[in-house]
Amino acid sequence: MWSEMRASVAEKYMKGSGNSALPLTHCCQRSGRWAALSGLAALAAGLTIVVSGTASAQVVSNPPLLPQDVTVFPERDFTSIAGFAPNADVLVQVRRGGVVSDAVGRTDVSGFLEVNHPGGVCWRNVTPDIVPADVVRVTYRDTNNNRSLNPVPVKDSGAATTTQNVTATQAYDAGNNTVVVKGKAQLANGTPIPLTRLEVRIVNPEFIGAPGSRIGKRDIRADSAGGRIDGTNGNPIPGTRGALAYDGTTSSFTAIFSGLNADERLLVVEGQTRVMGWQQTTANGDRLGMTIYEVGALGGPGIGGCPPGPNGVVPPQNPTSPVPYNPAYLLDAAVPANQGSLKDVTVFPERDFISIDGFAAGSELQVVVRRGNSNAPVIGTARGIVGRGGLFEVNHPGGVCWTGQTPDIKPGDWIDVFKVYNMSFNSGQTQQVIDTRVAKAAFVTTLPTGEVVVRVNGTAKNSSGAPLALALTEQRIINPDFNNTRIGRRDIRADTTGGRVENIPGATGRLLRTGDANSPDWRAIYTGLNATEQQLAVAGQSRAMAWHSTNGNGDRFGMTIFEFGEVGGPGMGGCPATGSASIAIPW
Repeated sequence: MWSEMRASVAEKYMKGSGNSALPLTHCCQRSGRWAALSGLAALAAGLTIVVSGTASAQVVSNPPLLPQDVTVFPERDFTSIAGFAPNADVLVQVRRGGVVSDAVGRTDVSGFLEVNHPGGVCWRNVTPDIVPADVVRVTYRDTNNNRSLNPVPVKDSGAATTTQNVTATQAYDAGNNTVVVKGKAQLANGTPIPLTRLEVRIVNPEFIGAPGSRIGKRDIRADSAGGRIDGTNGNPIPGTRGALAYDGTTSSFTAIFSGLNADERLLVVEGQTRVMGWQQTTANGDRLGMTIYEVGALGGPGIGGCPPGPNGVVPPQNPTSPVPYNPAYLLDAAVPANQGSLKDVTVFPERDFISIDGFAAGSELQVVVRRGNSNAPVIGTARGIVGRGGLFEVNHPGGVCWTGQTPDIKPGDWIDVFKVYNMSFNSGQTQQVIDTRVAKAAFVTTLPTGEVVVRVNGTAKNSSGAPLALALTEQRIINPDFNNTRIGRRDIRADTTGGRVENIPGATGRLLRTGDANSPDWRAIYTGLNATEQQLAVAGQSRAMAWHSTNGNGDRFGMTIFEFGEVGGPGMGGCPATGSASIAIPW
């Protein structure tokens, strides 16, 4: 799995001030694995080498010693690991007396790895339900790969974090110009966690730029020192405060955000409430052994294809029947005359995931997946309310699940999206999933001219099986490490006009037909990349994008995005397993 933003937990949570919070999930910008970390990565790699090169014992530090970091997100059964040796094989265990579950994976070039989160690896055999006092332990494995590293990591050495017992309820407007969060933070002996090792954050990207909002960051914070509510100039907003205190001598706490206007208080209540508790603070303010409790987050498998939780899978059932409607009344995204009324609907068939943008906040949406022309064509349904930002997602963290079963979305399926008003059909649109795919991911090859290039092979067909016009196709390679090269952005693109390879004079991304005019096959060829950039392209994720129509402004309607290497099925914990049942459309 791939994220579009690399958000290092080490950068964002270990320091006590000045760092923005991990963003909430958003289509094509999922939080987690990727961020431009050249400085931190170099520091982490350098310090790891010193530690590994001098270690003479199999030491596992709990809490972790810098630069190593193990952060636990118990509500999502997710762990983020940073500061280990680059490209090293590690074993991750959840221990509760014995080993509850484990995972194996290889860190990236910055020493970063995630478990049970898009962009990372799955837990093996069972996704553990991580609870307070569980120890998440990360150690180096004895593998041929690790023995080839210089220096060689010490087998079974590493770091561990003990999951802290921190919980909270969602923020609420207390009615006296304040927003309040109630929670609990308790040590294993029943006494309160020291207040200096706690922080409450409200995360809402809509803080930035929303009408009436003076807040200039994605989050606001409450702690024992008065917290931080920053304005657009990066300084605290005068008169604001985020106070955190225990309720008497108990382990229950109250966080009070004050000095906010009515618009800001509404944004706070709509955001995600988080409580952070850690095991130790260094003299420099670094936080070691971090646990982040996220109100409302769901546990279980965090990636399609990961094993079920200890209570097993949610078995598939028939999809819930949609509200009565007639697909003939929906606007087809393939018809140019409909473009002015269409919203942005993007289908990710490899992940059985749909992203919808542009409907008014508060609208109730019905999403239906149809296959074929039988009397029972409906294989997937979902329904929910559009959030304040106008984004609505199905089968993706932060969104809603498919009902009954997760449909295995395939080319040719129809995706119906429409508004529901008083439990009745209102208005909406439809689009067919395009048969576009990457046949061979990025590889380095030499042209007859002797030029060394990066190439991707793929195919794109229209609904009748004929070649889709190349003008309705684009190929992209995603690797946020491109940010640390001449390219300076996370992706490179190939299309019929020469594509987009930023900041390299003369570099191109050409999309060409392979074979004659009757062939649906294409090839993307990237020129002008140096050896490092070529290897990053090979290591990146290859995607094929295709759409039904384009307007004069270049807007694309009816988008399908094929992601090489992705796995379908439930996209988040609690969603039902993949099924093949179908039901009729109610009229």
